Order: sequence, then structure tokens, then C-alpha cells
Amino acid sequence: MTNIVLRLVGIALGFLGLFLAAGAKDPGMFLGGMLFCLFGVALNFWLIAQDYPHHHQSA
Repeated sequence: MTNIVLRLVGIALGFLGLFLAAGAKDPGMFLGGMLFCLFGVALNFWLIAQDYPHHHQSA
């Protein structure tokens, strides 16, 4: 359940960041929007990686 909530938060942050960056009038707002979007995407990739088991190969 928590995983689903975090995924929805990541999606919302990504879209919010894109909307902020698209309507930016100054570089600070653009940078903030892009950072929100980057954090949302990174959060979703991290959550996807948590669903798959990690296999370590020994040399």
C-alpha cells in the first residue's frame, strides 16, 4: 500500500514540476520545476528497482 502511495506522489511531483517549468517566467522557477520533475522520475525508478530481487554474481 505504501509503495502505491509513493508512486502516486512521484507521478504528481513529476507532473507538477513539468507544469511549473512550462509556465516559468524566470530561471529559478524553471530550475525548481525541473528539479521537482527529476525527483519524481528518480523516485519512480527507485520504486521500480525495489520490486525486483537483486542477484549478485560471484567472480
